[in-house]
Amino acid sequence: MEIKAKAKFVRISPKKVKPLLRDIKGKKTTVVLEALRYSPRKSGQLLYKLIASAVANANNNYNLDKENLKIKNIIADSGPTFKRQWMRSHGSADVRLKRTSHLSVVLEEVLPTLKKKVSSSQDKTKKSDLVDKTKEKISDISSKPAESDKTIAAPAQPDSKPTDNKTIGKKLDIKKIFRRTSNK
Repeated sequence: MEIKAKAKFVRISPKKVKPLLRDIKGKKTTVVLEALRYSPRKSGQLLYKLIASAVANANNNYNLDKENLKIKNIIADSGPTFKRQWMRSHGSADVRLKRTSHLSVVLEEVLPTLKKKVSSSQDKTKKSDLVDKTKEKISDISSKPAESDKTIAAPAQPDSKPTDNKTIGKKLDIKKIFRRTSNK
């Protein structure tokens, strides 16, 4: 099954998007979304939104698991170009081209899911069975006496922080990532 999503009239040149498309095509959606989530480029953020939308379409419309999807095809086509004047020296003007693009993605399943068809008569009997079972459970719960005599003890919390070398190393790595890098 193929799932499609499109983003039209996006204010970015297709030339700036196409280098990312080569790396993305054919990979699993979870891997691609993790890679694009913190991309510093505008094209990365736009592709993240597009692929996340396609995954949401697959999950909502077809009940497909996001772990079972991969990118079959992803395209960046050119859209209409806005032409604006750019004033130059000696009273002349140039044309500034503001390009747009149409992005589209097609997802497919890695492993096909098997769907069981249930006839309407079987569906009705299953629903009535579920209703009967829930009524039985409710009656069983209401017939039991309340157990207010028992008290639940809170779990013991450690007084000191763990001093494993692994946890200390992880904290240092996170600080290195988010450290400010400017020399002002």
